[in-house]
Amino acid sequence: MALLYFYVWIMSLGLAESVVAAAFSRVGQRVLHVDRRSYYAANWASFTFNGLLTWIQQHHESQPEEAQDWSSLLEEGEELIYLSNSKSESDSISNVQVFSVFHPTTQASQTEGEEPEADQPTTSAAQSQSEPIKKKISYPQLLKEGRRFNIDLVSKLMYSRGSLVDLLIKSNVSRYAEFKNVTRILTYRHGKVQQVPCSRADVFASRQLSVVEKRKLMRFLTSCMEETEEQQAYNGRPYLEFLCDQQLGDNLQDFLLHSIAMVTEDTPTEEGLTSTRHFLRCLGRYGNTPFLFPVYGLGEIPQCFCRMCAVFGGIYCLRHSVNCLVMDKETNRCKAVIDSRGQRISCSHFVVEEGYFFATCSRSLSRAVLITDGSILPSDSDQQVSMVTVPPIAAGCPAVKMVELCSSTMTCMPGTYLVHLTCQSVGSAYEDLSPVVTRMFHTPESHDQENCPSVLWCLYFNMADGSGLEAEGHNLPSNVYMCSGPDGGLGHEHAIKQAESIFQKILPEEDFCPPAPNPEDIIYDGDNTSSAMGGEEEEKEETEDKQEKEEKEDKQEEKEETEDKQEEEEKDGAGEMEKEEEQTLQTEE
Repeated sequence: MALLYFYVWIMSLGLAESVVAAAFSRVGQRVLHVDRRSYYAANWASFTFNGLLTWIQQHHESQPEEAQDWSSLLEEGEELIYLSNSKSESDSISNVQVFSVFHPTTQASQTEGEEPEADQPTTSAAQSQSEPIKKKISYPQLLKEGRRFNIDLVSKLMYSRGSLVDLLIKSNVSRYAEFKNVTRILTYRHGKVQQVPCSRADVFASRQLSVVEKRKLMRFLTSCMEETEEQQAYNGRPYLEFLCDQQLGDNLQDFLLHSIAMVTEDTPTEEGLTSTRHFLRCLGRYGNTPFLFPVYGLGEIPQCFCRMCAVFGGIYCLRHSVNCLVMDKETNRCKAVIDSRGQRISCSHFVVEEGYFFATCSRSLSRAVLITDGSILPSDSDQQVSMVTVPPIAAGCPAVKMVELCSSTMTCMPGTYLVHLTCQSVGSAYEDLSPVVTRMFHTPESHDQENCPSVLWCLYFNMADGSGLEAEGHNLPSNVYMCSGPDGGLGHEHAIKQAESIFQKILPEEDFCPPAPNPEDIIYDGDNTSSAMGGEEEEKEETEDKQEKEEKEDKQEEKEETEDKQEEEEKDGAGEMEKEEEQTLQTEE
């Protein structure tokens, strides 16, 4: 039996791991990428509505697997490091709570196209003519249309000049996905949802700002693009203090702090200015806001990198796991792994998700996913993609980032919106986010919110914050590298930085994710594939073929010219003979 060997064994299909896999495969290394789950993208995954219900059920039912003794597979000078035998997502996901909030008349299994029952309330003809009736959505309809949802476990956006977008462009992985612009930035102030003017056009078109406020805001945005001595004097001091000293009113301070810089009041000024500059530099590259969102959800991005890895020879296997690592005592390196089938497979490097080493994060994120029947800020278009910032609603409460997606993003069915809420955890997800939900949406717990969109279905859960990962202290072999899960940032910088760091540690001389050739540039020659015909031999053959072709063409042309000439001469000779014959006949006569 041949010994199996891979240069890199990667455990878990999260974003960082998928980028690492694509990077190694692209430069010609042998990659095996596996996950004990039955789906791609790990905690970055997207689910249909029915798929999410299955995921919730499996989460509650997951049980630790019994550990087995694999010491019989060891050789002299080796020892085992056992990985976690529980489902990795069970360690990183907690406090899962589901709420289905439907009107009593829509709880029945009435499907689209059926007539309402006789005892259900009806609307008068006069009212139906004066006001459009909003058709209620039933729970059975959500189940029936469940495949039209793509619900992300993690909620993030892509900065148009962020590290993920730059990597997608550089590697040509962007061709595997489609993207939409986030169309507007909103904030929640004084019980109302307002649009944040973030570009020059927005500032001058805004009706919320006075002429004086518009001038102050434009002056500040222009001045903060370059670092000055005045700004440096505030280093280490709160960003809010700096904004106050710039003679900006409460309205502008709120916009700049929470919706543009997206930081807290205690954030140091240098960090607040860096975030503000990054926001402004991303404006206008692809749209009127700094953000993009992938069609069909964020779970598409890890799968795009997996596709690139597979194109260049990477091997994938779901529902497959690693029980333990085989470590060489002398070199402190991982020599092989023993998988869930008891096979010993050699590898040079091992990349793994943090949950497999019993790593516990000191911080967590609170998440809520809502399916609603309307937008929090209705407009002429029902295809708005909105980024919403919600400042702390009370002392001790966290700031909340909210993303509202419409049906054109292919993440929800027409007539509904998909809303993601995220914040740093103070308590459980329900404790942290339900007060925001009840204020901004119509739920059974809300009061005087009849004009707000209704929540049809809601999921709360806590997720480990990957920014708290500490690989040190786990006594890992020198060729074992750990990746964390999603972090609390709005962008993807943390995951991309991790992936690039791991790649550079292993192959410092290689380019990280070089561009993949376009399909039309690939030339197939038998079993070999190349992106371009290079090398002296190929050049020589091409030149010889060209010369031979030209010689053949010249000979053919010469032959044709000779034949034409002969034909003309024959015609001329025949003409002269006819002439002579005519003259002879005339003479005889």
